[in-house]
Amino acid sequence: MDSIPAFTENDQWRKILNRLTIYAQRKFVRLGWKNKDGYRSPHGQDPQDIASEGIVRTIENRRVYNAQRCPDFQQFLRGCVDSIISHVINSPEFQKRKGMPSVVTDEGETEEIQSEGREADPLQICIEKDMVQKVGSILEKNFAEDKIVIGIFECCKAGIYKRSELGEYLEVDVKEIDNAQKRLRREMDKYLPK
Repeated sequence: MDSIPAFTENDQWRKILNRLTIYAQRKFVRLGWKNKDGYRSPHGQDPQDIASEGIVRTIENRRVYNAQRCPDFQQFLRGCVDSIISHVINSPEFQKRKGMPSVVTDEGETEEIQSEGREADPLQICIEKDMVQKVGSILEKNFAEDKIVIGIFECCKAGIYKRSELGEYLEVDVKEIDNAQKRLRREMDKYLPK
C-alpha cells in the first residue's frame, strides 16, 4: 500500500471515482447492461459500485499497485475495473443466464424468449481483434511518449469517442484532442490497408 499515491483530500478521490465510474459506464454500454432503470450488471451492480470496488481492492492491497510496472495510477485502476467486469462475465451465473434469454412477466414468472436478428460474424470479430492488436503495437512503438494519443486509444477501447468527453477525461483542450487524432491518423495511414 505504500506505493499508492497519497491523496490527502476527498476531492481528489472523488475525482478519481467519477472518472472510473464513467469508464465503467462505457463498458456497461458496450456490454448492453443498460435498461430503463439505468445501468446494472447481471449481478445488480452499477458502474459506481464497480469503480468503488476497484479502488477498495487497491487500498486493501488485494490488488497491488506497482508504480514501476504502471506509472499511471488511474490506468492501473481502469485495469482493476476491467478485471472485475471480466470476472462478472466469466462467472457461472452469468454464463447460465447468457445461454437462456428470458424475460420476467407481469405475474413474476420467467419465460424464455427467442432472439431475433443475426449472430455476430466470427470472421468479422477476428478481423476487428486483429486490427486492435495492430493499432496497439503501432501505438506502443511510435507513441510511447505521447500520453494524449495513448489516452485516446484507451478511451476508444472503453467506448468513449466524443471529443468533449475525451477532453474532459484526459484533462486537455479539445484542440489538443484534434491534433492528437490527426497525428494518430497520419501514422495509422502508413501501416494499415485502406
